[in-house]
Amino acid sequence: MNSIWNKNCSLFKERFPQLSESLAAEISESVKTEKARNGSLTAQENGLMLHSKYNPEKEGESAASSFDPKKSEAAVFLGFGLGYAALSFAQKFPEASLILIEHDAPHFFSALNAVDWTPVFSHKKLILAIGAPLERIADILGSFPPEKLHIFKNKAHTAHDEDYFNAAEQIIIKNKSKEEVNANTLEKFARLWLSNSCRNLDRMKTLDGIARYARLGTEIPFVILAAGPSLETILPHLAEIKKRSVLVCVDTALHCCLRQNVEPDFIILSDPQYACSLHLEFLQSPSSVLITEIAAYPSVFRFCCRETVLFSSLFPIGQFFESQTEEKGKLAAGGSVATSAWDFARFCGAREIFIAGMDLGFPGKQTHIKGSQFEEKAHRESMRLKPAETECIHPLFHAGPFYARDYNGNTILTDKKMSLFSWWFETNCLRAEAEGIKTASLTSQSLAINGIEKYSLADFLLKPEIQQQKESFFARSQETKKNKDELQKKFDQAKISFASGLDSLESLAKKGISLCSKAIQSTVHLPEICRKLDELDILISRSSGKEAAALVFPTQRQLAALSKKIEPHSEFEKKLYPVQYSMLVYTELLKSIRQYRKFF
Repeated sequence: MNSIWNKNCSLFKERFPQLSESLAAEISESVKTEKARNGSLTAQENGLMLHSKYNPEKEGESAASSFDPKKSEAAVFLGFGLGYAALSFAQKFPEASLILIEHDAPHFFSALNAVDWTPVFSHKKLILAIGAPLERIADILGSFPPEKLHIFKNKAHTAHDEDYFNAAEQIIIKNKSKEEVNANTLEKFARLWLSNSCRNLDRMKTLDGIARYARLGTEIPFVILAAGPSLETILPHLAEIKKRSVLVCVDTALHCCLRQNVEPDFIILSDPQYACSLHLEFLQSPSSVLITEIAAYPSVFRFCCRETVLFSSLFPIGQFFESQTEEKGKLAAGGSVATSAWDFARFCGAREIFIAGMDLGFPGKQTHIKGSQFEEKAHRESMRLKPAETECIHPLFHAGPFYARDYNGNTILTDKKMSLFSWWFETNCLRAEAEGIKTASLTSQSLAINGIEKYSLADFLLKPEIQQQKESFFARSQETKKNKDELQKKFDQAKISFASGLDSLESLAKKGISLCSKAIQSTVHLPEICRKLDELDILISRSSGKEAAALVFPTQRQLAALSKKIEPHSEFEKKLYPVQYSMLVYTELLKSIRQYRKFF
């Protein structure tokens, strides 16, 4: 081997000792190096040139220069050939994160054998993902805001493992889609979340959390019931399934369970919308435990059941009170109540989780199981010019439909929204599988998801009945109930602290508006006022009420739209723009605080 190889391997081992020990230092036989016109090494693979035949360094510099540090904070290289673009990036942008992804280790070592990688291994924010599984790539990329990632993808650099690199790129695309969905949801429902949370806040001192059930179900199978059309095939066997598992039902599937005279062990409702509260309306399930959070629509807490327990709130106000009192127990938020149901089973310590009716698509062009609230609503509101058929067909086409495969290998219509949920399950179920937790689908008509295997219903019904284990599970959960008097005391103190935090934040916002007004009226004291505003911003960032106010504070894109009204045109306006923008922020902050004043 040459001196470049020895130098690179030495740097690699020094920077990433554990990774270097886990990889065999072998060169790819398919990567053929040759001399470029300028004397540097270039390469080709299976007839494709990986770099320029004339000047690979210049080509790499040109590619790296597309990165804009004002817009992005990390560069993601999906493959890199011999590494010329990555080397140029490392030299040009020492403050940005550099993420190099390569599935095939010999391709990585081929680069180390050809080009001096000193600038890359010297880069202080280098992340090297060589031979990493996709779930690990998802973890790495998920630690950065998706809009701040700049992707470098060259077809020649990814052709040797196209499926892997396409899947890695899809992780970034789906992260961006998820962020977009989250922003849309926040803008649409923030005030509803605030209203519901405040109206239900006192429930936090009277209701236990799911923490009571943590790791108590390690020896019990859990079955999750979702409301997809394929659930119809399971319903006749529901009573037998319940004898052999802990039955966890999402709110949309409850009506179907009760129609079979089967009350699930747990019912999960996580959506705060009024429409979702209707899934429980006029129903009762006296032997079931309802799992929800304080942002749920208030009528949910009047549902007739054995007991209502809370999981940790996803929103700032609930999180503040939990931090001051007790944590109820966190469940993952994957955008669907089914994700919360699956994570509850995992939270309970289940080693076997079975899912039924989670189709994440439209088998037979159906959107939901017959008799569901969605279908019944369409029939109730049906009119001559708006028949139920029109309402029911809308979900099939409104979110970018495309065809995929079910567990039988047949085509199933799905869409982009469903693909976000399937990606969440794929990522989390594969991670859980590595920990010994297996997830399987009892409905073969559902969308096939990597990490969730097909499981025969007939085989499941051969499992032994577990009535005694279930009784023990619920009995042990009662042993960990918390002292309500102590909880009430902590809650009351937290309420005083929260109100005080809002008072302080309101005072700071008013002071900021006053300072900005003075600066706009007269620029004589502008430098001094700007200094005071900087001090004020530090105090706001330290305020205990800022996270709560952020719930109904405008999103970044809403703020950008509002700021267009104060865009500067003259030199004088440009001078005042930072102050005017600050005044906009303080004004919106004050509005956010006043949303809480209706309840505190």
